[in-house]
Amino acid sequence: MGTTFKMVELVGESEAGLEDAVKTAVKTSSRTVRGQSWIEVKEIRANLSDDGGIDRWQVKLDLAFRVEE
Repeated sequence: MGTTFKMVELVGESEAGLEDAVKTAVKTSSRTVRGQSWIEVKEIRANLSDDGGIDRWQVKLDLAFRVEE
């Protein structure tokens, strides 16, 4: 028998960088979403500080998890 997945959209944010923003989203969602399987990063954004630097990174991603039978 095959596997069925459901997807949810998440936005992760981090001052440390893109990879940390992804890890933040996945780790936070793992507290309530069982069976996480894979992600697809859809968008990358950065929030700018008043001096023109980057103060936070954001990633929008789709997270797939297995549907339990």
